[in-house]
Amino acid sequence: MSDKPDIVQIKMDQPNLPRPAAVASKALQIKLADNESVIVYNHIQGYILDALMKAVFDRAH
Repeated sequence: MSDKPDIVQIKMDQPNLPRPAAVASKALQIKLADNESVIVYNHIQGYILDALMKAVFDRAH
């Protein structure tokens, strides 16, 4: 048996470029009543969206 590992880690030199800031944009707008609406922007956390949808559609008749 050889003493050589099967997997060898290789690291490539990569420049440390700053990541661009995430720009929020409207993903969804739901009109609830005449003067009420809910606006959801992109990058929303899943659990927050889940709670919001349950609250919004619980009100729907």
